Parts: sequence; C-alpha cells; structure tokens
Amino acid sequence: MKHLYMSISFLMVSLTFMLTSVRADLINDVCSKTQKPAICVSALKGDSRSRGANLEGLATISIDISLKNMQSTHDLVYTLLKQATDPKLKTRYSSCLENYNDGIDDLRGLPDLLKSKDYAGLNIHASAAFDDSSTCDDNFSDPPAEPPQLKAASDKLQGLIDIILVISNLLKG
Repeated sequence: MKHLYMSISFLMVSLTFMLTSVRADLINDVCSKTQKPAICVSALKGDSRSRGANLEGLATISIDISLKNMQSTHDLVYTLLKQATDPKLKTRYSSCLENYNDGIDDLRGLPDLLKSKDYAGLNIHASAAFDDSSTCDDNFSDPPAEPPQLKAASDKLQGLIDIILVISNLLKG
C-alpha cells in the first residue's frame, strides 16, 4: 500500500511538472515566433492567467493586454496633443488620436472573433490594429521627431499585437 501511495504521488508530481513545462514551452514557442520575443515573454509570463493556458487562452490574454496598452498609448497621445504648441505636432497628434481610436475599435472586436473561432478574421483585425499604431509612427518621418515616450509605447504595443498575430496563425494551422 505504501508503495502504491508513493507511486501515485510520484506520478502526480511528474504530471504537474510536465504540464507546467508544456505551458512554459507553449509560451516560449509562441514568443520565439514574434518580432519582439522579450516583450512577449514578459507579457505572457507576467500574467497569472497564462499558467495552464492553451493557445486560445494566450490569445485572450494578449488581446486584453494589447487593448490596455492601446488605450494607455491613446491617452498619452491625447496628453501630448493638449501640451503641443507646434501646429505640425498638433496635426500629427490629432491624426494619431484617430489611428488609436481605430485601433481600440479593432482590438475590441477580437474576443468575439476568437470565441467564434474565426482565426482569419482575428488575424485581419489584429493586423489592422498593428497598422493603426505604425501609421501614427509614420507621421513622424520628418521633423519634429516622435517623442521618445510615444515611440517606446508604440513599439511595446506593436510587440503585444504581434503576439495575437502569431497565435492567430498557429490557430489557423
């Protein structure tokens, strides 16, 4: 009886370790396919919901994190617009605000696409949100330069949205 108990205990510990290892491998596998693996690993491993999550669970987490970051970047642009005195910057920030409004709308639609298993639609709308952010960056190709805090926020956001793109491609098979 003691031997059976020890065998069952060993099996349980082994299975727990293997499941944890598989989930960590899933995150590492997804993140290795992104443009910014460090952002991906930090975001997914930093969220407690990642433990035990499958690809769809990781997609949900990535959508949530991306939407929060899109909103905070939108808020940053709004603040920069209110502080701007240069007419060129005001025009650029206004354009960026529209881009980020569109991006927020694109990201808000992703949970329903994921739920309905429309992985192609998920990819298309995530791509649109990614483009909304990069279009804002494109506004700063000529001086005055993009403020460093906006560039950093945009880079992070694009890294987060890229996670959704990678996962949607994996889900599409």
